Amino acid sequence: MAPATSTKSKYILRKLFELTGFLPVGGFLLEHLYSNFQAVGPGGAERFDKVVTDLQTNPLIIFLEIGVIGLPLLYHGFYGMFVATMASRPNTGGYGYLRNWTYLFQRVTGAILLFYIGYHVWNTRLVPVLHPDTPLLQSNGGEHYVSSQYMHEYFHAAHFGIQVLWIYLIGIACAVYHFANGLWNIGIHWGLTIGPKAQQVSGLVCGALGATLLAIGYASLFAFYNMGS
Repeated sequence: MAPATSTKSKYILRKLFELTGFLPVGGFLLEHLYSNFQAVGPGGAERFDKVVTDLQTNPLIIFLEIGVIGLPLLYHGFYGMFVATMASRPNTGGYGYLRNWTYLFQRVTGAILLFYIGYHVWNTRLVPVLHPDTPLLQSNGGEHYVSSQYMHEYFHAAHFGIQVLWIYLIGIACAVYHFANGLWNIGIHWGLTIGPKAQQVSGLVCGALGATLLAIGYASLFAFYNMGS
């Protein structure tokens, strides 16, 4: 019974890993990109500030951030690192097939995202809470949140000797790739795209989705960067 139980546990843990990447984490990425995209175009600064205030003054936000986003994200990240360390080494050097490269990039972007997301959460969510005297924050009822002007100065700053803009250019690309390629993998693992033709179509759809999300993310990034110019 022990081997059967162990196999079943691994199966459940793996399915939870895939599910947390698709629903709470992927959903958070889409919502985040949408909210930041409000900074694009005329009146973007005011729209973004209002979106942030509306979200952060919602009494449910702390429970959603911890229970629906934070804990699933931690599980997905650390289980993903466990899977990566236990998996066989990629054979891109020997074969170089496209799927071998995408598999390698999925592992690499996952590792990068563990650090990038922590860095992002600290500077845009925790700094306003722990250091409310930070310049350019907006406030509401004694609480402090990021503002469009804060984000503008933030992207012009340098951390670790690197301009923050470049950190986000890499981080957004990693997040979008990890999500889009993860969707392609889920289609196979969950039996939705079995044959080569279905996988090819799914790859095109996921690739188009990734390109669209990347364009949205970069448009928002440069809207903050150029704000007031």
